[in-house]
Amino acid sequence: MAKSIVQYGLLSTAQIGLNAHLPASHQSENSEIISVSSRNAEKAKSVAKKHDIPKWYGSYEEQIQDSEVDAIINSLPNNMHCEWTIKAAESGKHILCEKPLAVSVEECKRMIDAANANNVVLVEAFTHRWNPHLRKAKEMIASGEIGKVSTLDASLCYNSDPEGNIRFSKDLTGGSLWDAGCYAVYAARFVMSEEPIRVSGIAHDNGDWGIDTSFSGMMEFGSGALASITSGMNQPFRCQISIDGSEGRIEIPGMFDDSGPIIIKYGNGRSGQNEKIISTPSPYRFVKQFDEFSECVLSGKKPEFPPEDGMRNTRVIEALHESSATGKIVEI
Repeated sequence: MAKSIVQYGLLSTAQIGLNAHLPASHQSENSEIISVSSRNAEKAKSVAKKHDIPKWYGSYEEQIQDSEVDAIINSLPNNMHCEWTIKAAESGKHILCEKPLAVSVEECKRMIDAANANNVVLVEAFTHRWNPHLRKAKEMIASGEIGKVSTLDASLCYNSDPEGNIRFSKDLTGGSLWDAGCYAVYAARFVMSEEPIRVSGIAHDNGDWGIDTSFSGMMEFGSGALASITSGMNQPFRCQISIDGSEGRIEIPGMFDDSGPIIIKYGNGRSGQNEKIISTPSPYRFVKQFDEFSECVLSGKKPEFPPEDGMRNTRVIEALHESSATGKIVEI
């Protein structure tokens, strides 16, 4: 009898796994989280008991050797994604890897090679691309509904306490661009359906952490569109994108709002402007991601978003960091 459910293991006790992936798995018809691991056995045991996860492990290695685990959700710190994705692939596990896929193009290539060599599915876990508002914006741009796009503005910012926070760790490749700006970069690439050809960036570190606590960047696309990217870890929350075309403007005020609206503005604001609000009712984006990833595992279907897409996003982020370090525009 063909297998109908993919059994997942949470690689680490990171909050994204417990607060997002775990509840989403309960709503998915083809996905189940059966284990959690930590380098601290007591922590793994405590988390498993608290969240009713059947199995726990005091090491990542033990978990990826478990024959009952079909796939791993890799939510380790950024600089550990590559090592443990490769080890999971070599153990025959499919990998849903939290963003960013890796912290260099070279690491991405190694991960993709390992997945291909071991015939496992590897996908970067960017959930906002499952929301219908971003998909609708992508369709409208492609159809020319707002004319030729000239500028975009995308941002993800929040306030974060640095105490014990891996986002503020240079050794773990933290920083606002890797943690938050990656969403803004991805959203701009996604709705434009093209890759930037050159970038520039400026970073600021507000506490000598060795990372960027805020980042501002520009991306130029081959079509001529210019995208402004902002990320920050010390300001009120916002997660939005706006796109300006010659015939209209698209505003998505909440990229993480699963059923959030799209606001379309047509006309010249000085002499009059028509506004249309499109509702986008949608299920929880983490459930959509689970359903599609598990379907790929079970049926052999190709992922809508292959890991090469994650490598392209990483390439842009690397270039933005290079620009901020050198003060020069970087060609991609």
